[in-house]
Amino acid sequence: MLMTLAAVLCCTMTMAVFAACEKDHDGYDYRLIVEPKRPLVGLDAQNWRNNVLEIYESALGVGSEEFTKQGEQEQCDKEVLEACKRAEASLRFGGTGEIVVENTTARKTVYRRIMQ
Repeated sequence: MLMTLAAVLCCTMTMAVFAACEKDHDGYDYRLIVEPKRPLVGLDAQNWRNNVLEIYESALGVGSEEFTKQGEQEQCDKEVLEACKRAEASLRFGGTGEIVVENTTARKTVYRRIMQ
């Protein structure tokens, strides 16, 4: 009887440990990456990067290159993608570079734009 009780207790504790380690994602972390490419160099590259960052951060409603969205992954990714498309449509200047938004929690690229 004592051995059965010990086995049941052991199983219960094991299940509790695994349940505690399981993470419910109520928020997803994102990273906005803006990389100028040649022929942009020096101050031109920095100005281009700052202008693009400002447009994308404004469209995303964030104040930095790393941000978190609350909710389900599909919905968060969809909102990010829609905001990036709005930002892309409002780009009114030239330059070459790459703009990427990654869902770092899910380890996936949500948006990528290469400007040439």
